[in-house]
This record gives sequence, C-alpha cells and structure tokens, in this order.
Amino acid sequence: MTTKERTFADLAKLPCVLLKTLGYDFLDQPRPRWLRMLLTLYFVLCLMCCSYFTYFALDFAVAELAVGAKDLPLLLRLIDDIVHNVVGILKSYFFIRNSRSIKKLYKKFGDIFPISMEDRLAYRVDEYYWPKWITTILYMQLCALTIILFVPFAESIFEYVGALISLGYGNAKFGYYRMYEETSYGFGHHNFLGYVVSYSLDVMNALYSAIWMICTDIWLVAFALQLCMHFDYISRTLENYEPHKERSQDDEKVLAGLVRKHQTILELADELKINFSALILVMLFSTISMLFGAAELVLTQGITTHVIGYLAYVPTSVGQFFMVCYYGQLIINKSLRVSEAAYSQTWYNGSQSYKKSILTIMRRAQRHSEINAGGFQTTNLMAFESVMRMTYQLFAIWSTIMESK
Repeated sequence: MTTKERTFADLAKLPCVLLKTLGYDFLDQPRPRWLRMLLTLYFVLCLMCCSYFTYFALDFAVAELAVGAKDLPLLLRLIDDIVHNVVGILKSYFFIRNSRSIKKLYKKFGDIFPISMEDRLAYRVDEYYWPKWITTILYMQLCALTIILFVPFAESIFEYVGALISLGYGNAKFGYYRMYEETSYGFGHHNFLGYVVSYSLDVMNALYSAIWMICTDIWLVAFALQLCMHFDYISRTLENYEPHKERSQDDEKVLAGLVRKHQTILELADELKINFSALILVMLFSTISMLFGAAELVLTQGITTHVIGYLAYVPTSVGQFFMVCYYGQLIINKSLRVSEAAYSQTWYNGSQSYKKSILTIMRRAQRHSEINAGGFQTTNLMAFESVMRMTYQLFAIWSTIMESK
C-alpha cells in the first residue's frame, strides 16, 4: 500500500487559494511590502464594493416597499442579493475576528500531523484528504459563480455579434448588460471605460460575498477531516491492542500516550466548535433564505437569465450545507467510536492499573464531540433534514398567503 507524502499544509492549500483571490493571505506568507499593500488595497476595495452594493440595494428595496412593492420580482431579487451580501460580510467578519485563534488551531493540527511514511499509513492520511465529492461540489460552485458573473457580458457580446450580422456595423449597438443594472457608481456605464470599470466593481462585489460564503465552510471541513482522522486512529489502535499482565508497564505506557492524545483531540474539537459556531449559524440562515428565495423567484419571474444563473448556484449551496452537516455527523460518530473501541478490546487481560485507565478513556469518550450553529443546534444529518423540511413548510405557508391575496 502506498500513500502520497501529503502534509496538513496540502490540505489547507484549497481554502488558502480561495482567500487569495480576494487578496487575503491567511497564512501571512513573506511578500514584498509593496505587494502586501497592493493585496490589502484590493481586499479593501472588494469589501467596499460589497458594502456599497448592500447599502444601495437596501435603500432601493426600502423605496420600493414605500410605494407598495409594485415591482415584486425586483423587490424579491433585491432582498435575495442583500441577504447574499450580508451573509458574505458576516462570515468574513467572524472569520477575521477569530483569525488569530483559527491560526493557532491550524498550527496545533499541523504539529500533530503524522510525519513519517509509516505513521501516515497508520493514520490513513489519504482517506482523510479532500474526497472527490467535496471537490466536485466546490468546482460546481465556482462554475455557477462564473456563470453568474459573466452571463451578462456574454449576452452583450452575442447580441452585438447578432446585430452586426443582421443590421450591419453602423446600426449594431452594444447592450452593456450588467449583473446589477439598478446599481449606480456615480457614472454612466454605456461607454467602454464606464462599462469596464462598473463591471469590474460588480465582479468584486459578487466575488467577495461568494468566496466568503464558500471558504469558511471549506476551512471548517479541513479541520473536521483532521479530527475524524485522529479519532479514527485512536479507536483503531485501542481496538487492536492486546494487553497482558506480564508487560503491564509497556501496556500502561501505550495507553497513557493514547489517553493524552485523546485529550488533545477533545480540546481541539472544542476549539473548533467555539471558533466556527457563529459561522455555522450564519450558514444555516443563509441556506434557508437561499432556498426560499429561489423558489419565490421561479414563481414570480419564471425562467429568466437572472433566475437561471441563480438556480445554478442552488444545488451547490445545498451540497455545501450537506457537506458541513455530514462532517458534523462524522465527528460525532468517530468520537463515540473511541469508547466502543476501548470496550471492545481485551482490556480484561491487562493489569488493574490498565483497566482503570481504560475506564477513564471510556468515560471521556462517552461525551461526543460536535460542531453546532450558535450553540443551540447540533450540526449533523438530522439538522440537514430539519432545515430542508422547515424551508418547505415556510414556502408552503408563504405561497398560501400569496394565493389568498
């Protein structure tokens, strides 16, 4: 059996690359001062674009409500964009606020990552690297984001080429379509320079919210993979170990090492829960609002270009929420498995001291590790089912109210 020489840095490379598209270097790699300043300026500009659009869309939505919501499809789209941006801004706020403790968590996981090839085989490192279904979800999200970002530009190009063929160069006009036609940056965009600048600002706005919506959950799953790997190693080692009274000192030494390791992993699991609790809560509400908004957009606007771009994002967003719930469930299962493994081994052949140590690790493992949303809902497969059911019920109630009107 062979394994690649992967490190924890390899596992973290994926979320780090995503953040670098916004100019944010999570690991603070050495760079020339001018480049760091340039990346910081780009990051601030992306944040400003996202914040400005959120304010503009909110002001536009309030004005629309003030006149009786005459254009309901527009109002729903504005609300959807506001929620999407607010979620991205909130996720970036909580992540950056906790960045120091998350970096410490990163270092602690890196310190206990198996180094030698023998240890990597024992820990089954390859089984706890990025699985294909997660990378597939991520690539689908990035493809959906690309569709949302560049469909208006492609539509302008195709329409202009068609006009050139049918009407000729003198009568053909470029459409200058944008993602957010209602947004004004204080200058017209129906010219080349204005269009390039305004479209670039639109892209930075959408990129900031989308990357932060994806990246924080990818970081969470990266840490969850490591937790599961260590819990699995401890449980397999416990289950396969056979103590004997004749070598009680060696047995107690082996078990003491596993007890210390188990305690370390439990502490890391608690740190993970604390650092990502608020981020999971934001993701919970964003998933509900996204599903509800998608259904409402289809009912009110039908299948339009904007709706198609939005619907392309729905399956991957649901998949992202399922991904977090799945690994939340796996953390619970793997942490409880340690207690089962301790009981399943031939502990009765060990010394009295060994039996007491086994009892200690069993007691600790009976309290499962978990991640949760804001401290009030455990994130697991049952939570995923509850969110899907609750979203459907909310939409059914809303549809009934709208039909009655």
